[in-house]
Amino acid sequence: MTSAHAAYQTFNRWLIFIGLILFGAFLLYRQGLFEALLIHDQSHLSLGILALFLFSSLRAGHQGYRLGREAAAVRELQTLARRPEPLFSGQADEMLVAGQPAETSIAHEHLAFLAEKAAIHKDLRGQDLLLERLDQRLRRGHESGWFIADLLVRLGLLGTVIGFILMLGSITSVQSVDLKALQQLLGSMSGGMRIALYTTLTGLGCGILLSFQHQLLDQGADRLLADIIELSEVHVTGQLARLMRASDEAA
Repeated sequence: MTSAHAAYQTFNRWLIFIGLILFGAFLLYRQGLFEALLIHDQSHLSLGILALFLFSSLRAGHQGYRLGREAAAVRELQTLARRPEPLFSGQADEMLVAGQPAETSIAHEHLAFLAEKAAIHKDLRGQDLLLERLDQRLRRGHESGWFIADLLVRLGLLGTVIGFILMLGSITSVQSVDLKALQQLLGSMSGGMRIALYTTLTGLGCGILLSFQHQLLDQGADRLLADIIELSEVHVTGQLARLMRASDEAA
């Protein structure tokens, strides 16, 4: 596995999953499911669910690509850390500029905070708050994705309620019990039932597929968090400790 492929592992998995979704959507289109949604779902709630799912999936892809860029930055820092040259300049609160990417990554920010902590407090213990901040930065936007996935399911259940309301409302409008009235009643009831079933199917399906995408993102964030912690604990903490000792000896 190449370094670039390993860095963008989460994004590549998302691409494969989206490819499977598109293939499944094509098969459903050939079976006439989307046409049936347009015709029979008079509430048009299914179309709204599909639009929200499409937007959220593209957003998840962007987040997966962002995690890939962050992972590539971590691998660059790991390469620099294995070199004889230190990652820091003579002052512990100044990051070595050489080798940094054009845009500062979350890993660079975390190491810079560690260096600043070492320079100001002369102590690297008690990093829980920095690790919590790191975890929040890596998972930025993931909670919104999980919320939208849950919202899609709830919108599908809302369509179920709407469909049953329409179905029961058609019963109350019956004035007679002749054959023609019964046929109209069955037609109205079937329309409400279609709305209930199609919206439920669309909401549950889209919610499950979107949840799987954000599960991939969470797994990628966990791997990236572990890599940054390994980088800081194995390479960075030792360098900062030596800088603090040298500063104390000079003082």
